Amino acid sequence: MKFLYLVFIGIINIFYSLGLSLIELVTFGKYFWWWKLHGLLFFSYLSDGPYLITKQEGKRAPVLAQNLIYGETPCLTIKKILEEANIQPTDHFVDLGCGRGLITIFVNLYFQIPTTGVEIIPTFIRRAQVISKTLGLTKVRFIKENLSWVTLEQVGRGTIFYLAGTTFQEELLAKITNRLELLPVGIKLITLSDSIISPHFKLIKVSEYYFSWGKTEVYFHEKVS
Repeated sequence: MKFLYLVFIGIINIFYSLGLSLIELVTFGKYFWWWKLHGLLFFSYLSDGPYLITKQEGKRAPVLAQNLIYGETPCLTIKKILEEANIQPTDHFVDLGCGRGLITIFVNLYFQIPTTGVEIIPTFIRRAQVISKTLGLTKVRFIKENLSWVTLEQVGRGTIFYLAGTTFQEELLAKITNRLELLPVGIKLITLSDSIISPHFKLIKVSEYYFSWGKTEVYFHEKVS
C-alpha cells in the first residue's frame, strides 16, 4: 500500500508541474527573454541535471546532504509571492540558496530590479553567471557562499530576502537566522514551510502557494529591531 501511495503522489506531482508549466507559458510566453532564459538553462543542463550536480558536488560542501535537497520555485509562484510582499521598483531581491539561478534572473527581468543569488554549489554559480552575461544583465550577481557564513557586506544591499529552506535542518536555519539578524531594520524576509524564530523579526502574514510538489505555506516577515 505504501508503494502505491508513493506512486500516486508521484503522478499527482507530475500533473502539478505540468499545470504550472502551462500557466507560466500563457503568462510569460509573450516575452522573448522568457524563451531565451529557459533555452539557455535547458542547454546548460542538457548533459547533467541539477539533481546530479547537487549529489556530486554536495559531497564536498561543508553542510549535511539533508540541506542540499534540490528544489526550484516556479516563476509564476515567485511572481505572486513578491506581489503579495508589495515589491517596489526600489527593491533589491536576494535569493538565499538560488540553485541554478532561475528565480534570481527571472525577478530581475520581470520586475526590473537588482537581484542577488547566493548558492554553495560551484557549478550552479558558474553557469548562472554565464547565462546572466549572455542575457546582458548588469544588475544580477551571484555569490558562491555557505548560507550560514554569508556576510552583511555580501548581501547588505538587499531589501527582500527569499529563503526556500523547506528541507533545511534546524541547526542550519538557526545559523542563517543569526546572519539575517545583522540586516537593517525594515527588510522583508520570505520563508517556506516554517517561520523564522527571532525576536528581531515580526511575522506579518502566512499564505499558501502552489509549488511543483504541491501547496506550501509561505511566511512573510519584517525586520523590526
